[in-house]
Amino acid sequence: MALTLSKRMSLRRFTKGEAPQHSSIQLNYRRIFILPNKGGLSLLVVILLMLIASINYNNSMGFVFSFLLAASAQMSTFYSVKNLYGLIISPSKTPPCYAGSSGQMKLLIKETKGVERWAIKASYLHQQTFFDVQKNQALLITLPIKFKQRGWHTLDTITLSTTFPFGFFRAWSPLLFNQAILVYPQPIDSGLSLEINQPGDEQNKAASNQVGTDDFIGLKPYQQGQSYRQVNWKAFAAEKGFYSNQFSAEESISVWLDWHFCQPLDTEAKLSQLCFWLLDCEAQGLEYGLRLPGVEQQPNHGHAHLHTCLKALALYGHS
Repeated sequence: MALTLSKRMSLRRFTKGEAPQHSSIQLNYRRIFILPNKGGLSLLVVILLMLIASINYNNSMGFVFSFLLAASAQMSTFYSVKNLYGLIISPSKTPPCYAGSSGQMKLLIKETKGVERWAIKASYLHQQTFFDVQKNQALLITLPIKFKQRGWHTLDTITLSTTFPFGFFRAWSPLLFNQAILVYPQPIDSGLSLEINQPGDEQNKAASNQVGTDDFIGLKPYQQGQSYRQVNWKAFAAEKGFYSNQFSAEESISVWLDWHFCQPLDTEAKLSQLCFWLLDCEAQGLEYGLRLPGVEQQPNHGHAHLHTCLKALALYGHS
């Protein structure tokens, strides 16, 4: 897509990149910029001093070395840009992470020009990693990421840069991808006790109905996250619906994690405490439900159910 002159000369384009892309980005000459770094500026001063001295003393060898260094520096700009040109960068799906802890962002780097690429640096905020790419190679690299707050977060600028081959010039390409990362609350135990055996309708029952290996007691509607081995295929084949087998188990506990259990805490502390309880219940193999103001998740267990509950915590209060 062609850019207007104002967009081409925008300072943001050189530092933050062009408009965010949903899919891959192929580096062309429009996306690659180059400037001398500190080493390149020092080399420029040396060349100027050599040239001035050669003119002052009419030294032919001084002219030769001055022009040779200048030619080498000029050729290095070509190889620096070529080290990035043609690479295809695609963001891989980044799994959710927890606020305050480090996650991983993955990028797929594809080399399609049949040229080896050396000493390339990928930077994201204050994190960076170095890599080389062989001819026609597809390389998956990871960058550590860290967010302080929960919710949806859009990726900031990812910068690929190189000082190959001599280290006098820095070629770089800032990239923006239209990808959002879900950040769960930070799991923190505030010291509140979770009452497993609750009175009334919220009572957790021993010897309650749960998927187990004991006697078959009936069918219940299939819930996402359950194993397909528990599906009653006869009922499905008879077009009676999608049900799972239900067995009696000797010890089965169903826990409600309720917003009101965390009354002494502020909003973020409540979400952190509920997040801690969710992970603890999942680790113990319990069935657990979640109640927030305006949100209720029925008791279940498994990775899909855990993600649904954590997502509800992450987006609580966010429009």
